Amino acid sequence: MAGETELVPHAGVLNARTPAADLADLARHPDPGVRAQVARHPNTPAAVLGALTADFPQEVLANPALPLLRLADPHLLRGWPDAAFHALLRRPDVPVWVRTHLIRHARPELLIPLAQHPCLQEPEVLILARHAAWLVRARIAARPVLPPGLLAALAADPDYGVRLAVASRPSLPAGVAAVLRQDTSRFVRQVAEQAHPARH
Repeated sequence: MAGETELVPHAGVLNARTPAADLADLARHPDPGVRAQVARHPNTPAAVLGALTADFPQEVLANPALPLLRLADPHLLRGWPDAAFHALLRRPDVPVWVRTHLIRHARPELLIPLAQHPCLQEPEVLILARHAAWLVRARIAARPVLPPGLLAALAADPDYGVRLAVASRPSLPAGVAAVLRQDTSRFVRQVAEQAHPARH
């Protein structure tokens, strides 16, 4: 009847045989419970999963078909929107395969939060420490634990913003602190002298 509110299907309408076309339609359903079920459904198309990841990252990662979709299309993630990766990067357990994709293909806007993520392993940290974007290297320089050799390399970075991030760390090897107190940038020298004064 005209003027009546359209009935919204209950979240339990999905079943194991729901076809992909119907799932694509249900991915736009107003009920978040329905959309969450679509994110977990093994028949959901890969592109739809990418669109749903922004709101349902856990459900998409738990989708039983996701490993098969990745095998079928090694470039699966290239079509996913940035919002999907931002949602994944807010999680404490970003999967290795997502991190690998971002390191190889992502723009700096996504690599900056990745460089701060606590789940990064040392090989990933070392790769990002050499990234062309200084903001990515600066986020690496601010990580709480870094190998001494990498700290020394970042303290000699050509961009003063990266060196400033190193100088701002609460603790530094004496040799690295000494180098930064003699930096060509006045800002870096000031921060290094305040945070790591020379011992007389």
